[in-house]
Amino acid sequence: MNRPGANAMKKVLRLAVNGIITLFIAAAAAVVILMIAGIRAYVVKTGSMEPAIMTGSICLVDQKAKVSDIKTGDIITFRISEKTVVTHRAVRIRDGMIYTKGDANNTEDEEAVTSEELVGKCILSIKGAGKVLKALRSPLGIVSAAMLIVILIAADHILDNDDTHTRRKNQ
Repeated sequence: MNRPGANAMKKVLRLAVNGIITLFIAAAAAVVILMIAGIRAYVVKTGSMEPAIMTGSICLVDQKAKVSDIKTGDIITFRISEKTVVTHRAVRIRDGMIYTKGDANNTEDEEAVTSEELVGKCILSIKGAGKVLKALRSPLGIVSAAMLIVILIAADHILDNDDTHTRRKNQ
């Protein structure tokens, strides 16, 4: 015999489980689509572009952009070393070189950006999302997300088995 409200609680739980699983699948699909389109997410670690782009934001960078696509005022991402990228605004362009400056900085960057150093053009920034991405990229974040997915799939399976058992019992 079912307790009052048990069926309603199962429906709510099933809706929550399926909703979260759908969100995970949609997020994964969005990441794959962005990668195929040549767009990569970079986490902003300093305040050199504030207030336009806050520390902890994510910049979505179109890696297919070329120097010829960049206009004065565009925000670009470029390499200053093998492991370090910078996101600053293009303040002038001359002879295939892009001169940049962080919005919060008083002076232009010392070196102009060449086509070899250009990573791409920032097409969108999402405030605060970098903190979430950084957490998800950590070993603990990866394990936690994997565990959550397994728990949700298990919960969905248990709900399916419980529904099958209840239908058989009522026949």
